[in-house]
Amino acid sequence: MSIKITPTNVSDSQSIVPTLLKSATLWSFSFQYFNQIKYFGLDASEPKWFVSLLERLKDLSSKERAIFFSDRNCTRLYKYHKIDWQSKNIPINKSDINWIDKHYIQNDEDFPFFQFKISKANGRIVGFWNESSTVFNIVLVDPLHNLQPSKDYNYTVDDCYPLSCEYSSLIKDIEELSYKPTGCQDCNIKSQLKTIPTKLNKSKVVMGFLDEDFFENYNEVLEEKSFTEILKDGIINNLK
Repeated sequence: MSIKITPTNVSDSQSIVPTLLKSATLWSFSFQYFNQIKYFGLDASEPKWFVSLLERLKDLSSKERAIFFSDRNCTRLYKYHKIDWQSKNIPINKSDINWIDKHYIQNDEDFPFFQFKISKANGRIVGFWNESSTVFNIVLVDPLHNLQPSKDYNYTVDDCYPLSCEYSSLIKDIEELSYKPTGCQDCNIKSQLKTIPTKLNKSKVVMGFLDEDFFENYNEVLEEKSFTEILKDGIINNLK
């Protein structure tokens, strides 16, 4: 039995957001303004730290904001409080967060920065609420408790640095290569490097696993052929 769905007459100005979503008061988060800088990087964080981060965001995403903020014990439990930019030995100024529009940075009355804990040992999450106070914009993560140095630890600040992913590292390498001088006047490789990633390749991705001995054999073959060539040869041989 087919079901016929008849479009309703909804003007462009009308909202089609479900009523439950309209009235939702739960925490929600945005990474629009997230960045890593010295003292607030992830290079020293172990994989389990990221699990703790996600678990905390999941936890708060189930809590109603109004109830959270009206319960002083709750805000204390999560170490939720406004950032004191005059704290002793704080390693940055608010103006150092220069990747965010000055409208937010220079308006501490309407857009103060807050922090809450990931856990006692795993640091803090730092950010500010949007204009409607419905979305918490995550700006920094502070795995080493550097933004508000503690008297208990003699106000020390520990070094940590931005952690790059393999993709961003690759793009950085390509960018540097594309601007390096070459001895070839007619070489078009540099101009082609500048177009990467083209996003034009629609190839499928295949992942495989090799034991240690077989991996050594693979590396020997890889000196003469690309991974794609090796894979294609293996598929063709198995089809015969």
